[in-house]
Amino acid sequence: MNISIIIPCYNEEEVLHLTLERLLALSVDLVSNKDSDELEFVMVDDGSQDRTAEFLTEASKTDKRIKVVRFSRNFGHQAALLAGYEFATGDVIVSLDADLQDPPELIKTMLEKIKEGNDVVYAARQSRENDSWFKHKTAVFFYWLMKKLGADIIPNHADFRMVTRRALNAFLQFHENNLFIRATFPIVGFPSFVVYYDRPDRAAGKTKYPFWKMFEFAVDGMTSFSVVPLRICSMVGLLVSLLALLMLSWSLIVKIFGGAIPGWTSTVAPLYLLGGVQLLFLGIIGEYIGKIYTEVKHRPRYIVQETLNFVEEDVTD
Repeated sequence: MNISIIIPCYNEEEVLHLTLERLLALSVDLVSNKDSDELEFVMVDDGSQDRTAEFLTEASKTDKRIKVVRFSRNFGHQAALLAGYEFATGDVIVSLDADLQDPPELIKTMLEKIKEGNDVVYAARQSRENDSWFKHKTAVFFYWLMKKLGADIIPNHADFRMVTRRALNAFLQFHENNLFIRATFPIVGFPSFVVYYDRPDRAAGKTKYPFWKMFEFAVDGMTSFSVVPLRICSMVGLLVSLLALLMLSWSLIVKIFGGAIPGWTSTVAPLYLLGGVQLLFLGIIGEYIGKIYTEVKHRPRYIVQETLNFVEEDVTD
């Protein structure tokens, strides 16, 4: 059994030496226990601006199992992860982050679940005790909302997962540009299992997901997997229309019977309310139109500048 380990990297010079140290130690253990015949490490440099590229180049020279895919610029974490999946050659493929918050040692437990007949093994956080109160609550709300919107997403699972070649080949049939990978694998199907672990703090460096990037990621996920927000817009629009008709009928009745029509407040307040609702709904509709726009252009999801330690067949396939 050959194993591919995919690691997207973006400005990770401070932690990469520790990550590779842990992974290489794990590889010795896996091979000695005959859990794997051969391993490869697919390191995807997502347009890093620090010394990540230089470090990966040097590492690839000392160990031919370290294969590097370098983007021409920063295309984002999901694109880097997708590239790793497309370049991986193993029978079993595992993806994890470079910051060691996804402990590599858990790979052995995940591999046991693959041997038991599962095609996808998700690694999910046991708890969020290390998160701030705000991050914890927003994460819980995000997963709850995604479930309500119809996305079959694994709570507290990011992109630490192990898949068989069969599951990966099925996943690679999804060709949309707006790919939300963590919610796509459950759509693929096949037997799956969830293992839980305690997520440690970052080994070094800073997070590459500040609040606004996380917010953008959440919006992309919701609009990529559900049309429920559009239906909510329609239902609220219908409700507001009915209320407007009732208000019109009430105004006519008051006028007919000689009553006084309420003035400025009753006119301006509904205008502000309706204006705000309309702008909000236009924004939601705009998100979907923007996704259609990016899909129909069929632009490449990433552009590779350089690959290291790949044979020609791997690159052209």
